[in-house]
Amino acid sequence: MVPSIPDVIAGPRDAGGRPSRLDAVDPRSKRLPARPLVAVRGRRLVGAVLTASLLAGAAACGDSDSPDPAAGAGGESAAAGETSLEAEVAVDPGPAPEVELVEPGAGERRVLTYAPSREPATVEVTQSGTARTEVPGAQARVDETPAQTLTLEGRSEPDVDGAQRASATVREFTSVDELRAAQFSTAPGFAVTWTRGPDGIVRELGLAAPADATDVARAAVEIAANAISDATVVFPTEAIGEGARWTVTRQVDDAVAPTRVTTYELLSLDGDVAAVRLDQSAPGPSDTLTAPAPDGGPDVSLDVETYEITGSGELTVDLRAALPADGTTESSTRAVYVDPSTGKRTTYDEDSVLRFAGAD
Repeated sequence: MVPSIPDVIAGPRDAGGRPSRLDAVDPRSKRLPARPLVAVRGRRLVGAVLTASLLAGAAACGDSDSPDPAAGAGGESAAAGETSLEAEVAVDPGPAPEVELVEPGAGERRVLTYAPSREPATVEVTQSGTARTEVPGAQARVDETPAQTLTLEGRSEPDVDGAQRASATVREFTSVDELRAAQFSTAPGFAVTWTRGPDGIVRELGLAAPADATDVARAAVEIAANAISDATVVFPTEAIGEGARWTVTRQVDDAVAPTRVTTYELLSLDGDVAAVRLDQSAPGPSDTLTAPAPDGGPDVSLDVETYEITGSGELTVDLRAALPADGTTESSTRAVYVDPSTGKRTTYDEDSVLRFAGAD
């Protein structure tokens, strides 16, 4: 089965009068991939906000080509042998963000830039989350993603114009859920490559899947790759010191709030290792959500009563490493949509966590 967001808006229509259209549109306004790793495409996933939902949907699919849960339920190591990879597929990372220095900070200041890694570094990337959707006339749906970890070996090397070509290879996938671990057991060997400027802006993103990777494994790694790409700290081009603050504004594929603003603060700087705090918001949401109806009917237009996306966290960044060395980011989505013809509400709440931890 093709991994996708589950159809959470599948409740019954109203018992009488004009039928409600709340069951004709997914309350998550982002545009999501139908199948990963098939063609060049634009950015569709935003940080860790959607990670929990899509992985929960992928695991729930029970992919027919998934391995037997009794085999490899603890994940597999890519080190066991050579992995045959398909041709790398490019993913458009979207337009470059705008970076604005707010406060240069105190003490000694310098321009922070990424540099080639001295040696490979292994990092464990753990994702978890919960999503809840409530629709009139239907039982509330809860999708949970238990903690699951990709062990990645990352390195970076020089590219043109001062850029860095960073790469990460999946060495192992583990999960507390045996079925999920079995479904994603073909993830080891996956290669993720991104080209980033010296300031950290990702210019290109590519993924190469093992030839025997299942669809759910491809979906899981693509989502993780986007989350890691979004977690890459972008630095201002000006010299900064401890206490510096700057904003990074991105345009994303979100039909309600297409702008994300991340505010960074430099907490400490020790050689090539920087500790930063971040806060994210989605300002200026639209008052309406209009989307094609999956049932083929006319476009659906809902009033947006509430739409809040927030994120926060702290990351430890080694400027000579492909991946954050340590840290945690958390994100939340709160959305309430109203059918203007009936006044009925549908709500969507999601919380997700992304953790990095050195595994050396």
